This record gives sequence, C-alpha cells and structure tokens, in this order.
Amino acid sequence: ASGSRLSSWQAQGSKQDWISLTRFLEREGLMPTVCFSFSKKKCEELANMLRSLDLNTAAERNLVTSFAIQTVNRLSPVDSKLPQVLTTVEMVKRGIGVHHGGLLPILKEMVEILFSRNLIKILFATETFAMGVNMPARCVVFNAIRKHDGTQFRELQPGEYTQMAGRAGRRGLDKVGTVIICCFGDQPPPQVVLKNMLTGSSTKLQSQFRLTYTMILNLLRVEDMSVEGMIKRSFSEFATQRALTSNEYPKLLARGTKTLLKLDEDFAQESDGRIGAEDIEDYYFSCRNVLSSSKELLSFILSGGGTGGGALTVGRVLLVTSARKHGLVRAPSIVLRPPALSSKPSVGNKGNTDSTVCIVLMPESYTPSKHHTELKLGTLNYVGEASNRYFAIYEIQLDEILLVSSVKHKIDCKVFFNEVSKTASNSDALTALGNPFAGAKSMKGRSLDIGNDNPFAGMMARGKKGSVSSETKKSSSQDVQSVNDVMSYLVDAESIESKSGIDILDLRECAKNMHQGNSVMEFGNAFTRMERDVGIMRQFRSHYHPNLERHYLIVERKESLRSRVKMLRHLLSNESLALFPDFLQRKACLQTMGYVDENDTVCLKGRVACEVNTCEGL
Repeated sequence: ASGSRLSSWQAQGSKQDWISLTRFLEREGLMPTVCFSFSKKKCEELANMLRSLDLNTAAERNLVTSFAIQTVNRLSPVDSKLPQVLTTVEMVKRGIGVHHGGLLPILKEMVEILFSRNLIKILFATETFAMGVNMPARCVVFNAIRKHDGTQFRELQPGEYTQMAGRAGRRGLDKVGTVIICCFGDQPPPQVVLKNMLTGSSTKLQSQFRLTYTMILNLLRVEDMSVEGMIKRSFSEFATQRALTSNEYPKLLARGTKTLLKLDEDFAQESDGRIGAEDIEDYYFSCRNVLSSSKELLSFILSGGGTGGGALTVGRVLLVTSARKHGLVRAPSIVLRPPALSSKPSVGNKGNTDSTVCIVLMPESYTPSKHHTELKLGTLNYVGEASNRYFAIYEIQLDEILLVSSVKHKIDCKVFFNEVSKTASNSDALTALGNPFAGAKSMKGRSLDIGNDNPFAGMMARGKKGSVSSETKKSSSQDVQSVNDVMSYLVDAESIESKSGIDILDLRECAKNMHQGNSVMEFGNAFTRMERDVGIMRQFRSHYHPNLERHYLIVERKESLRSRVKMLRHLLSNESLALFPDFLQRKACLQTMGYVDENDTVCLKGRVACEVNTCEGL
C-alpha cells in the first residue's frame, strides 16, 4: 500500500481518461498534439484506446485516404496486407497517428507528411520524434516523466524535457505553446522532481572526437584535407574557433604586426639619439627578470600575512619600475601603507592585496598634469613639489617593485597618506549628489565636544587674536619639514643607486620564521638568483642614463606589443589546438614504426594498413 501511494503520480490513465483528454484538446483548440510516451508498446496501446474517435472532417478523411492508398501502392501486394500497414492506415484516416522506431520507414514517412499537413490531430510518438525531425505542434503531452535509459528507470533530464517540450508552438502560427504533463494518480509528481526537470541546467555536450592512427594515415594521404583542419572542424574546438572568429583576432594580429614593424623601424632609425643607452633592450629584459623574481619572493613572504617579516613596513625604501603606468624606472620610493593595510575595500578600491601605497620620487624631467595638482596631500595620485623635485603618492603593485632595500627611515606616514581622507575624497561628491543634507548631524545624543559640536567653535575671544592661527602655522611647518625630510631620503637613495647601488634587503631573514621545510631552500635559491640578476642589471650603461625613462618606455611599448602579437599568433596557430600534442605524438609513433616518412608521406606499410584497417593494433 505504501509503495502504491508513493508511486501514485506514476499511474497510467485508463481508456476513459485518454478519451476525455483528447476531447479536451479538441475543444480547447490545442490540436495538432504530440503525445510523448517512452515505450513503443505504450504508443500502440494509447492509439488503440482512441479507436472510437474520429478527429478528421469528411474532406480531411478523403485527402488522407487518397494519400494512404498512394503510399501503400508502393509496397508489394504481400507487404500491403501486413497488420501494421492496415492498422496504421485505418488510424490516420481518423486523424490519429503513431511514430516510433518499430514502424516501417515508408509508414513513418507517411505519418510525418500527414502530420506536417495538419491531417493528423494527435500523434503518439517516442522521444526520437523530437530529435532531428522538424515537426512542431500546438500542444505537447507527456504520458510520463520517467523513462528507461537502458540501465534503469529515471526521471527526465532538463535537456531531454526541453528538447521535447520545445515542439509545442509553431513559428508564425501560434503565439504560445502548451505543455501538459499527465498525472492520473491522486498526487502530483514531487516538487523537487518537477523543479529539477523544469529549471535545472541542461547537460553539457562533450566532444567524443578522438584522433586515431587510421584517421591520421587516411588524412595524410588526402591533399585537400589536413589533420589540423579536421581538428579545427571538430566539436571539441568549435567554441574556441568561434571565439577567435567573433573577436576578430586575425584583424588584430594583422594590425599589431604592422604597428610592430613600424615601431621596430623607428627604433632602429633613432639609434643615434641613444648615446649612452645603446644596451637599452638588454637592460629592459634584465629588469623584467628582476621584477619577476622580486614579485615571486614578495608574494611568498606576504602569504604569511602582515608586512612580510618587515620587508614592506612603513618607511622602507624601495626601487619601483612602472614605465607605462606612472613613467617610473628604478625610481626610489618609501612605503606609506603596507599591503595588509592598503588592501582595505573602499570607493574606487576593490581591495587588491598585492599593492602597497608609496611616496615616489618622480624623474627630473617630469611635468605634472593639472588634475594631479588639484588633489590634496594625503590622497592617492597626489603630486607635490619640494626641494625642486616632484613627488607623488601612488599605489604600487608587487610586480612593479624592482627591489627592496635594507634602508628604512622613521616617517610620519599620516602626513602623506590618510586612509580616511582617501575614502572621503572619493565618496564626498557622490554623497553630496545623492543626499542634499549630507554632512548634517542628528540632534540626538549630541555631546558638548567643543571641537566638533560647539556652535561657537572657531570664534576667538577679544584680546586673543592669532591663537588658532599660530597652532595652524605650527602644524603646517611640521608637515613641510616632514616632506622635506622624506624628499632628502629619496634624493639620497637615488644618488646612491646612481653611483654604487643601494643595498638589497636580505629577504631570507624576513622569511626565516614564516616557512619551513623545502620551501626555505627554494626561497634561498630564488633570492640568490635575484641578487645575481640585480648585479647583471647594474652592469648596463642604460641603468645610469639621465633619460632612462624615455628610452625604457619606448622599448617597453614595443616589447609589450610584440608579446601580444606572439600570443595572438599562437592562438591562431595549430599549436593552440587541444589535440595537437596528441597528434604530434601519434605521428612520431607512426614515423618510428615506418608507416610515415619524415616528409609526412604515407609509406607502403601505411597504405597497406589503411586498406586492411589493422593499424589500430598499434
């Protein structure tokens, strides 16, 4: 009893239920209808239940009879008297049809033609009718939502339901398609089952294309088709090839190649203007090696949290290279906020944990823009002037830190950068636009804080003029002195690097208490490589050139474009194909065994193998 109660929603309808359903579909104008049943025998049974119904008019019955006679006449006299033929012809005259894999091909074709002409009002079919045959209907009926997949009974998957239900609604004829799920029991199907079937994600198609030795040999024998072309046409590469076409990568590659050639020509023509910086290209690649090693080491020690064992603590002197973004090359800078503090989410800052805020000494040839000079000291991207040199407050990424020096100074970082002023400067404008009363304070809970809520704050008593201005002047003079001190530190660091080179911080000491095991040895080897790369970098004459930033920027722009062109060329080449390595390995195996020669020509042994189809034994 419990089993029947749990499976009541799977109950099959009686003859009277199906007659009532058919009358309902006819009365509501929902025909032609396709009723999906997942059994050939069940399709026949359901069609026989409607033996007493005639859904066609007299004119439609005459058309069906004439077409059925023409179809049956194509069969032999013996075949035309088969029970299946007689039963099918009798049903289609009444506007009822059956379509499944057990029918004769000529009968299936007849049913499909009559259904497309709206001469079959209700068609009982298996799910194969929804695959590859464009026969839409006004309504789709599911006799059940469980099927046998060859191993067990299971509910319909979302993709299977969508494929069959998609037959409901004829383009250009129906505004809406109707789908009916039959439930002849006392209870409907469980909500979880229906929700998964109706709203679940469809099964992803996975390519089953595989390279075989037979396929490779046969394709190598054909001149009009290559193995690479076959791989590109496979479903496994369909999404990739479509993305390459839609993104216009070939046009981008042609444009990038043309621009790169022009940059190379201009760079060669300007060789006379690079006196003292002839090795700028080699210097650029050396700097890239140092930047890569430095990022690897800093990421390693920062993974333990904090300031990386004091490597990026406040006051630490760094050398920064960010030519295209900030116009900086080996520029001295001092840390104002370590990565752990500068990664707090704020307006305009999504919380990048690989960045640190620094005050950077700008090159002597730097000219500030109007936008930067309008900012206030204490905010990001502020550019100021002191001691006849410009400085800036920038957010520096880890891959822009050239090296970390052993020099550290005690500075008041709040003078140069304040997290509160940074967020306020970005959000004040938005707040003022969205709220006309922004900045107004509630009367509830007001305290008598003289500095904040006293309405007489800022007013001076008689006889005490200048008392507030003196404090302001004192604070301003301290800020100026702090800026001058930091500028002197940066200029000294620049002078030392230009002469003998600033000392590098031993990052192994910073990571001594953070990592154990093999990582310590690997970290030590990486730091040794970085020291060697820094020594090589300092041997180039370009490192000490007064106009290093301009020459470095030209090379960086040229090499960045070259790397992008190389990436596009790789994406458009055969090497980007997922099955290309497998093809090379199999071709090498065929060459080793004498099926293919060095010129990819199929030898006699290979041609014989293609004919007898035994090369899969490899």
